[in-house]
Amino acid sequence: MQQLESASAMFEVITAQNAQTSFELHSKVQFKPWSKAVFFDCLTAPYFANQLKIAEQVQGYYIGLQVLDEITLMDIAVDPVKQGQGLGRQILMHFIQQCRMRNGAEIWLEVRESNSAAQHLYTNSGFELIEKRKKYYQTETGTESAIIMKLSLSDKMVQLQ
Repeated sequence: MQQLESASAMFEVITAQNAQTSFELHSKVQFKPWSKAVFFDCLTAPYFANQLKIAEQVQGYYIGLQVLDEITLMDIAVDPVKQGQGLGRQILMHFIQQCRMRNGAEIWLEVRESNSAAQHLYTNSGFELIEKRKKYYQTETGTESAIIMKLSLSDKMVQLQ
């Protein structure tokens, strides 16, 4: 486990033994959540996943997929009650740090076009817009586009705070 500034905040690797709370968070925040089997499959290689715990409570997590030196941010979430407190940035910075430690050259992600807060976070963290995939995500009323973004780890140093 990697401790953060607060003595009660730490990241821990998500395993099948400690994943239930992160899966429940995933199910709560995603419009079309993965099945439990798919979520748990994403805890095995070539995937990697960590959860942020504060005072022993899961506040957020991420799941990455590494293929050679290309890494995809498959999922990232913060408990809705804790959003707007900088936890998303902490989680993203930990993910980027892990990608560097894994010798990743590029990080790819997709984000809903309507999720302007996440797009802002990614842009401020050095990600660049690559393309827009129209009608990619399902919504309650139809579909919405996905924004594809990339961070080239070899091009610039992302400031880890």
